Amino acid sequence: MSFPKAAHVTLQDAQLRRNLAKATGTIRSKREAVVSELPDWQELRAAGSALKDAALADLPALLATLEERVSAAGGHVHWARDGAEANRIVCDVAGSAGVDEVVKVKSIATDEIKLNEALADAGVRAVETDLAELIIQLGDDVQSHILVPAIHKNRAEIRELFARELDLPDLTDEPEALAEAARVHLRRKFLDARMGVSGANFAVAETGTVCVFESEGNGRMCTTLPEVLVTVMGIEKLVPSWRDMEVFLQLLPRSSTGERMNPYTSFWTGVREGDGPREFHLVLLDNGRTDVLADEVGRQALRCIRCSACLNVCPVYSRVGGHAYESVYPGPIGAILTPQLHRLEEARSLPFASSLCGACYEVCPVKIDIPRVLVHLRGRVVETDPAWKPEKLAMRALYAAFASRPRYEQAQRLARRGSPLAKLPWPLSGWKSTRDLPVPARETFREWWVRERGDQPRRPAAAPFDPAPIGPEPMEDADGADARTAVLDRVRAALGTGAAAVAVPRGYRRRSERRPGEALELFAERVAEYRATVHRTAGREVGRLVAELCSERGARRLGVPSGLPAEWRPAGTEIVEDDGLGPHDLDALDGALTGCALAIAETGVIVLDGGHAQGRRALTLVPDLHLCVVRAEQVVELVPEAVERLEPAIRAGRPLTFVAGPSATSDIELNRVEGVHGPRTLRVVLVG
Repeated sequence: MSFPKAAHVTLQDAQLRRNLAKATGTIRSKREAVVSELPDWQELRAAGSALKDAALADLPALLATLEERVSAAGGHVHWARDGAEANRIVCDVAGSAGVDEVVKVKSIATDEIKLNEALADAGVRAVETDLAELIIQLGDDVQSHILVPAIHKNRAEIRELFARELDLPDLTDEPEALAEAARVHLRRKFLDARMGVSGANFAVAETGTVCVFESEGNGRMCTTLPEVLVTVMGIEKLVPSWRDMEVFLQLLPRSSTGERMNPYTSFWTGVREGDGPREFHLVLLDNGRTDVLADEVGRQALRCIRCSACLNVCPVYSRVGGHAYESVYPGPIGAILTPQLHRLEEARSLPFASSLCGACYEVCPVKIDIPRVLVHLRGRVVETDPAWKPEKLAMRALYAAFASRPRYEQAQRLARRGSPLAKLPWPLSGWKSTRDLPVPARETFREWWVRERGDQPRRPAAAPFDPAPIGPEPMEDADGADARTAVLDRVRAALGTGAAAVAVPRGYRRRSERRPGEALELFAERVAEYRATVHRTAGREVGRLVAELCSERGARRLGVPSGLPAEWRPAGTEIVEDDGLGPHDLDALDGALTGCALAIAETGVIVLDGGHAQGRRALTLVPDLHLCVVRAEQVVELVPEAVERLEPAIRAGRPLTFVAGPSATSDIELNRVEGVHGPRTLRVVLVG
């Protein structure tokens, strides 16, 4: 580990420091604005923290339930003890599918196990489709931030990279032009892809549902269009029930992108006939997570929902950037997670890469006490240091003096006799050259006590020093155990016997207090803030309004799901029924017209569940224009109300897509650009 050297290089790079300062400051401000809107933010944090702890406490049962539910829904579940085993599984799936290229969603778990390199060794090219990840891949670079991996690149550097690697010499450095170049480059990859690879933000044990939060539409492309989908997920990403998502749907977007909700949030359960991949594989990854779970103090790092809020407030990260951490998990969370995943062997310096100011704990949406874990891990590092280390010798000498009353009093007397510590020899003199050493008091407290009271104050005898190592011993598998048995045995051993159940506080808002008309106005206002537009009309006027919107946009061919109400269909526009259109056929359409399952006023979100008048996920994904009809009675105010109403769809195995405006990215100097990989334009027709 060479943290000081890497940090030193970063501190000398003025451009990089300017990039970091602008990006972290902007994200921090956006987060503060949207968090301050919620009167129950602290209640949501308490619930999120408890939910993650409850899932960890019951992890063996939840993992088994997840496996059962995914399998029942037509998926395949694989277990991986480490990265090498997970890589073999994904490579085997690619081999069985006969593919030489896969499209990938941004996934820190796959970066952790170096999946791209393993696929390359197997003759399969992994194409990163997130804009920032594409920048990293084309530049043969490494990520520097959890949320915006190319945060260290400015638009001029990205333009130069794209011009060289994508053969676009006339490309400008305008964010819109750069995003369009990525869209054109990746569009063919999406439409022709036969296998996709993703990570997972959450998985719901009781239903077998997997979830991905993203903004650009590349996540939807990779999890919807290919015939085969593989999801690599850390075993800690579980939540017990669908109801629990009402908490994380509010915590994660506001803490990460500083938005009320990401442009796209996708849920899917196994395989759904005629909608999405025909084959789904879920890889449950340990790779050191059970070692983290075994540490009662350090295990809270497994609560992490990868929001990156701690990076954006950290005074260390904001000056040295992510590369200094030499890990796919940078910043404060990386400083506690990486050393535990690697058993301190490769990251001994990271727990010391902090000022312990506590800002990371204050912003963490699941209340990970990062400073406490940092101090705990520092203790573990020190315990593994050899006895001859100068600092360790000094601390033992101090302990010997402080643990014995006669020795302590003798040290006090020596300190007063000419203050010998004022003239420390080298190398200790270097320590004092940057620190003030207080002058010893003329009279100690005990001496004052004897002079005033005539006897000595009594105190209990000091306990003997016990240099026992801190933290768990690495766990080994039983010989010959299969991966599933081994991982579950590790989890049980890490938790020990009688893991206590965790009560989840539900003090956040769960019912609207607004009148229906107020909720409609709020919905229209919030949709507009996502640079989508709302058009209000009466039910009988929907077709006419849609015709006008198509004419304005120049949309002549409109894809619609079967069962779309006749009164919604516009005159003068060619209507194409989606009866299983392929990706290239969908790409030839000018737009799509659908209904929705419901809409959420507080977040300005529409939700699709594949129900009546909505059609397949691909229909609302590939065409450039999405026209969505929302009836007034479908609008609810709060996320918990929406989660409750969507439960029948989830239990029926229907996929859900939460849509907040058109596809977008902010990966180029945090300038928001619409229309990256999904629809460029969203028009909402509000009826009633």
